[in-house]
Amino acid sequence: MKRGMTATISLFLILSFTPLACGGSPPPTGQPPTAATPTDSTAAGKPAWERDWEQTLTTARKEGSVTMYTTQGAEFRNALNEAMTKKYSIAVESLTGRSDEIGERILREQRTRLNNADVLIAISTTNFEMYQREGLLQPLEKTLILPEVLDLKAWYRGQFTWLDVGPGEKTTLAFRESVNPPILINTSLVKAGELKSWNDLLDRKWKGKILMTDPTVGGAGQKTMTTLAYGIMNWDFIKALLQQEPTVLRNDRLATEWIAQGKFPILIGPMKGMVFQFTQAGAPIEYFTPSEGTYTSLGAGTIALVKGNPHPNAAKILLNYLLTKEGQTITAETTGYQSLRLDVPSDKIDPDTVRQPGAKYFSPDTDKGFRENQDDLGRQVVKIFQDYMKK
Repeated sequence: MKRGMTATISLFLILSFTPLACGGSPPPTGQPPTAATPTDSTAAGKPAWERDWEQTLTTARKEGSVTMYTTQGAEFRNALNEAMTKKYSIAVESLTGRSDEIGERILREQRTRLNNADVLIAISTTNFEMYQREGLLQPLEKTLILPEVLDLKAWYRGQFTWLDVGPGEKTTLAFRESVNPPILINTSLVKAGELKSWNDLLDRKWKGKILMTDPTVGGAGQKTMTTLAYGIMNWDFIKALLQQEPTVLRNDRLATEWIAQGKFPILIGPMKGMVFQFTQAGAPIEYFTPSEGTYTSLGAGTIALVKGNPHPNAAKILLNYLLTKEGQTITAETTGYQSLRLDVPSDKIDPDTVRQPGAKYFSPDTDKGFRENQDDLGRQVVKIFQDYMKK
């Protein structure tokens, strides 16, 4: 039976690069001061972390500012700058762009030793792997000072989510994560409780009635299939799913529209942005996550310190503040991603993307095996579905 594929032209949105503000603070010329030995009884009675923090903050204020390279939008940048300026009298200057643009600039600056960047925030995990291989990042773990940040009970899974690909110093830390609902259903066509497991999709009554976003191109469709094959189900499930004769569609909006109109009851690999538009309009659709779980995405929610950064103390203050409850609340509210801190409210985040107690989640961004094999996994998915669509 021949399976058709509807194609559409995708628009590639390019973020314009925002130039750095002129007149930024010059790099410090001397060695950073070493921690002084307390001479009075008040200082002597303070814990070591507090003395370290005060020493760092004093020097950071002399540096005056910190430069952040980021992929994040103006709302996040402005809120972070306002908070840092008000709380610590340290301005946050920003350069924004796509991950690849920022990567090219970082490499150029490192080669010429004209470093402007202090901190990288919300860059893609792929770019961070390149930074790590090139030795462009500083050890980050030892810059964590505040007890609130270091308390692992405050973090998801009781640990920090490091993204370093090899042994050695830890340089790259994730601070947020989002759940990706894997299935969209038409509630008029799928009864409550009719689907519970991924295996329920293999019931003969769904044969010819399943819609998929195209797994042969990058996007939600391919990520859903690769994570299903590797971390949630297995390749045998993928092959059995194809026996259900699903319809593959490349147009994300049209796929959502067909579910909303009732042309198909089930869509695998929905695009979240499209679904929101239809639910707001009152369409009888909702997400469904099978009992075996779904995958999560960091959404470029990462942070690192650049090697040879010009404002090392101000960067340390920014890093620690961003990882506090207050800093993570700002991040969550301005980016729409759930924090990996457990004490940060999620009431202003799309509830369908928030982790639920007891649910199972596979994190491809942090799973070493998946990251090492994701290109091969992608090629296998493409081959299987190309062969299927030729029939």
